[in-house]
Amino acid sequence: MSSAMCTPVTHELKSPLAAIRGAAELLDGEMPGEQRQRFVANIGQESARIQQLIERLLHLAQVEQRQGLEEQVAVPLRALVEALLQAQMARIEAAGLRIDNLIDAELCVRGEAFLLRQALANLLDNALDFTPLGGAIRFSAKATGSQIELLLFNQGEPIPDYALARLCERFYSLPRPGSGRKSTGLGLNFVQEVVQLHGGELSVGNVEGGVQASLRLPARGAI
Repeated sequence: MSSAMCTPVTHELKSPLAAIRGAAELLDGEMPGEQRQRFVANIGQESARIQQLIERLLHLAQVEQRQGLEEQVAVPLRALVEALLQAQMARIEAAGLRIDNLIDAELCVRGEAFLLRQALANLLDNALDFTPLGGAIRFSAKATGSQIELLLFNQGEPIPDYALARLCERFYSLPRPGSGRKSTGLGLNFVQEVVQLHGGELSVGNVEGGVQASLRLPARGAI
């Protein structure tokens, strides 16, 4: 891990570790069962936060060390998105979200399927975090010359102007609606690294009614 990454990583780990230690010390004493359950749940949540940070750091480091793609295959976008939506179906149904997958079945990008799946999973996770209960998420795509432009729209509050230029910055994160918690701040940075490795472009911005992420990736046969 580079020295430039060490300081923010240390900062990101201090908060959940302090919360776990504090909860563990309190659990050592007598307390009502309901309060005990709350501290146990807090330990679980903060442990999951540390695990997510470590996993995303490892994924990011692996991508950054790459000199190129390990495979260049045709990846059907609609099927890839459907698989990701199915994996998140419990969360989607619990929030009462409306999901539209408008991607044509024949549209394929060319690249490394595993990395593309991870990148889109990060984008979907981000969209789910910021879409209000009963809101809408929409996937669409179109061919533009030798590229495919994949669009992910999520209904929700616009991104503040001060944050727009920093969205893909490592460790930068906005508070999630409702909980006020921040993510690891590595998701969009990872997506950007994957897209650039494929020779594409990522942009995220405000549109009418919500936020839209745009990925420009090489079409099948374009690399």
